[in-house]
Amino acid sequence: MKKILYSILIATLFFLNVKAQTPLTTAVDFDIKILDGTVIELFPLLDQNKIVVLDFFSTSCGPCQTFAYDFQMAYEAFGYNEGNVIFLGINFNGTNEDVRYFDSLFNVTVPTASGLDGGGNKVFNAYQVAAYPTIVVIKPDHTISSQYVWEPSFANITDAVISAGGLFVGQDENNTDKTVVSLFPNPSSFESVLEFELERSSKVTISIKDISGRLISVPLSDTFLHSGFHQKKINSESLINGMYLVELSVDKRTTIKKLIVQN
Repeated sequence: MKKILYSILIATLFFLNVKAQTPLTTAVDFDIKILDGTVIELFPLLDQNKIVVLDFFSTSCGPCQTFAYDFQMAYEAFGYNEGNVIFLGINFNGTNEDVRYFDSLFNVTVPTASGLDGGGNKVFNAYQVAAYPTIVVIKPDHTISSQYVWEPSFANITDAVISAGGLFVGQDENNTDKTVVSLFPNPSSFESVLEFELERSSKVTISIKDISGRLISVPLSDTFLHSGFHQKKINSESLINGMYLVELSVDKRTTIKKLIVQN
């Protein structure tokens, strides 16, 4: 009965568009078993001076599905948990098989604990998360620097992690160069424009990939551009309807924008 009432509360809060967040400001320790059977404990990671990013999600939640790959892209950008940031998925009420199927659909490889088999439900309760998706950022001093990242887009997740001290792998801690990027119209039915501003002259590559990471085209390849404002047209007329990734690589730094094609 308690489990049923908790599930009803989750659904009610979600459909009322109540902000999903943890009320905690200090981390609570936990241990989870991810899909490959590895047991992960929170506090030992923090004690290694790691920033930990938690994605509280459900496999049946629409926004969780929409933003699943954004969390994956952030996981990749910060070095697949090999840098100073650790990404973990915390599932609610699913089995290992449920989560494996979800991951296969949305091309997710983030280490994840299912709710029923991996201890995810216990972490939901410990952090008092009442709805999903909720992304929480925890600093090494055990403080929760972001109780709620909304919307959980790649850009917003990376901004929250960088604010906590996270470093892209291969990027110097003192490198503050940022490329401002926009993509419009989006969704696109014929053509979009990628706008970006370079702080310094750089070699630039623009590539388009499908959601599985397969390369579709390269509108701009390793081209030297001067500092300043630039525009590049992205032709979407020949693409089938769906989601694509537009990657802007400036020197060794890559910015990713999602492009929705609706022809």
